[in-house]
Amino acid sequence: MTKRVRKTRVEQQAETRARLLEAAETVFSNMGYHGSSIELVAAEAGYSKGAVYSNFASKEEMFLALLKVHMDRDLEEVGQIVDMAPEDLFPANTRWLESMHALMPDFPTLMIELQLHARRNPEFAKAYYPLQDRKMAGLADIVTKYFAASGQPVPMDPLDLAYVIEALVHGLSLQQPLREAGSMNEAGAIIDRLMKVLTHRDPKSR
Repeated sequence: MTKRVRKTRVEQQAETRARLLEAAETVFSNMGYHGSSIELVAAEAGYSKGAVYSNFASKEEMFLALLKVHMDRDLEEVGQIVDMAPEDLFPANTRWLESMHALMPDFPTLMIELQLHARRNPEFAKAYYPLQDRKMAGLADIVTKYFAASGQPVPMDPLDLAYVIEALVHGLSLQQPLREAGSMNEAGAIIDRLMKVLTHRDPKSR
């Protein structure tokens, strides 16, 4: 008989935190940031409000943690792609952009809602903007590697181009109807074609 290994307190807390973030993602998708609450997230996860507050001091902290999870995941996935050989890099990048935010299609809306909240709430801004700066620095590094693999110079400051790409992703996403999970990301497909034009490659190529 296999002996059941009990999870440590740290493992249990990590599992609870992960379930709460999954619940926060579901609640946001249904209610938006301002329509979400600690109570709704707790109910979705099947926990008490106390369990939420033992992991997150506030709704703002919880959604910043959710934002960080998605940011880190995106940077890690694209970072792995740009380290590939060019013949593998470009088709992999196209596939990634076309399926970007597949698990949370409304992620760009969360980003914009948090940006607006940061503009209106100085305390929240102190936590939000450093997180955004870190993402943009990582994206600028990825942009630099992408152009190097293309054999082309970056046409402008990489950090400025990173901000342009991020703004386009958010703006283009809002101009499209909310897509179903797993469907084609039209905003990502447009960004892919733009990057191909900037690196003098066929926008229709895969």
